Amino acid sequence: MADVGRKRKAHTKSRRGCGNCKLRRVKCDEGRPACEKCRSYGVSCSYEGGDTSTELQHDGEGAFEVQPAETSQLPTSTADRMEDLVANIMPKPSRPLGTNASLNLPPTPPAEIILGMLDYPLKLHDTDEVYVCTARDLDRLRRFHERTVLTIGTAQTIHIYRDSITQLGMHHDYVTHIIFTIVLMHDRYLSDDPWQGPTTEETFHHYHGTAMFNKMLSAPLAHSEKDAMWAAAALLGAITIAAVDAKTAEGSWPLKAAAPQDLDWLRMSDGKKEVWRLADPLREDSIWRPALMYQFDKDPPALARRPELKAFVPVLTRLCGYDSTSDGTGNPYHTATSIVIRLLPIQCTHSTILYFLSFIGHMEPEFKDRLHQKDERALLLLAWWYAKMLDYPSWWLQRRANLECKSLCIYLSRRYMMTTDVGKLLEFPKMMCGLAVSNEFANAVDQARSAQV
Repeated sequence: MADVGRKRKAHTKSRRGCGNCKLRRVKCDEGRPACEKCRSYGVSCSYEGGDTSTELQHDGEGAFEVQPAETSQLPTSTADRMEDLVANIMPKPSRPLGTNASLNLPPTPPAEIILGMLDYPLKLHDTDEVYVCTARDLDRLRRFHERTVLTIGTAQTIHIYRDSITQLGMHHDYVTHIIFTIVLMHDRYLSDDPWQGPTTEETFHHYHGTAMFNKMLSAPLAHSEKDAMWAAAALLGAITIAAVDAKTAEGSWPLKAAAPQDLDWLRMSDGKKEVWRLADPLREDSIWRPALMYQFDKDPPALARRPELKAFVPVLTRLCGYDSTSDGTGNPYHTATSIVIRLLPIQCTHSTILYFLSFIGHMEPEFKDRLHQKDERALLLLAWWYAKMLDYPSWWLQRRANLECKSLCIYLSRRYMMTTDVGKLLEFPKMMCGLAVSNEFANAVDQARSAQV
């Protein structure tokens, strides 16, 4: 790891520490069955002496967790604004910006910010050592500005990622670690071997960025940290969705052998909800407010031309017991079904991705329980959501959406005949992820689309 750019001070070595801590050369607390450092990051913790691996051992698809400090004294006047923002999937006018809404950061050109990071010492988690930024890191920041920012967030937040996030990183080291993580992950996805595992450098920055981020959340959040905390949470959300270990549908959930880490990535939505409450990115002086309060009614979402889906809606609502006039009390599928139905006429794009991610953000605990139990209705709704997401060719979404949509379709197809409601409703997600569909459905698609020409 000589190329990782760290400068370290001498410390007492633990000869009985786990393999990952030895590889990272950080002090291990020797906790069993997993030490605190491995648990905080989400890598597998092994004390096997015969392990000669030179790479960190990942523990499935870890998601950041939030363990906030006591919040009784934190402001709550805007705690539920995230619910207000995406409670209704279809666009609606937003309230106007306040006259005193302003960016906290001066308009420093991105090129000057990047050059200013050369030899910058980034703090590391739980150590006095530092990571010194090199010319290679400056190239990574340039790739973040010129390439990666165009693929994450929404069309309305691109300028914030490009103009402000790197500058936030100069004052909040965990943000820079997380920027390096997503750039290195993006590099890997675009490489000649996109299925390779995370590099040592990617894992190094992911560990320190996530651990420092969680440490910040374990104490009362200072006002000066709020914009940086939401930036980190947003980037970690994309990283978590992109962190897929599987290479085939058979190796993906729910077809793969059960493991404790199954669906861990869904915990990301719970973490982001808590960060939203604490950071309040809709407050008057937030750099995020102008983009998040964007008046979507000025730019209606693109409509998906899929008339063949209309016939499925009555079948879906009957199967899931959905009643649009009900509040859904006692029905664990109500919210998920409502969101999926509202998403059907919308094309998933860079401008509308927020609507689609609300499916995760509004996922009820009872629905998550059904997913863990591999309940057919919950799995079917997730497959339909993935199918809609496949319209959006973004690197951090496509792998998970494609593999798990296929896995869900195969899993359910093995258990339900095509003549059942479940079998009929699988036709659309099967078509979207490239699996064979029935001649009847294929003809229905052709006829519906011909009628619109």
